[in-house]
Amino acid sequence: MSEPLGPDRGAAAVEMAFVTMFLLILLLGIVDVGRAIVANISVRDAAQDGASYFSHMRDATAAEVEARVRASVSSPDLSDVATTTVTVSCGLDPRDLQSGSRVRIDLSHDVDMITPIVGDLLGGTITLSPTAEADRFFDTCPPDATALPTP
Repeated sequence: MSEPLGPDRGAAAVEMAFVTMFLLILLLGIVDVGRAIVANISVRDAAQDGASYFSHMRDATAAEVEARVRASVSSPDLSDVATTTVTVSCGLDPRDLQSGSRVRIDLSHDVDMITPIVGDLLGGTITLSPTAEADRFFDTCPPDATALPTP
């Protein structure tokens, strides 16, 4: 004998709808975090590549280093000046009073979030800001490089 239909009819479907929405937002949040982690690795590698290039090239200008940093990775796109800033700094190494200088590449890149609710709560973007430093094997810095702050 079947039970009579009561007020609980369809409750499972409503509960499933609520759980599905929560799980979908959670999944999109995980995708956003994964995209930010992958972008952070690429942006960090681009900064390190620029610092390495700058430390070994005597006649490199800051503009050439910035172009090298922007071109060193294809994803994320670092060529967009609205979402990416590159600062090339050079100065005497305060740790060593002999020949040589220190170079630093500061990179800032915005990653847009795709999760609607979580993105709105966190401002819609995640800003990645890696810094790479290297010892330059030459005692001069190009004139277009920003001076390193003294400690």
